[in-house]
Amino acid sequence: MKGMIILYLVTLVAALYGWVVNLIDVIHAATSGAPFTTMIICRIVGIPVFGLGAILGWF
Repeated sequence: MKGMIILYLVTLVAALYGWVVNLIDVIHAATSGAPFTTMIICRIVGIPVFGLGAILGWF
């Protein structure tokens, strides 16, 4: 049971980190004037869709 709680917390922290990195990448792309690519559009969609943003933040 203790291992499951630790696994859950580690997964939650990793997902939150990925989402924040995704948010930072979107802000950076918006302020640098980068062209809209498919990846940037997916990152923008990933801001309200937490799961997508958490995964894209790691790439």
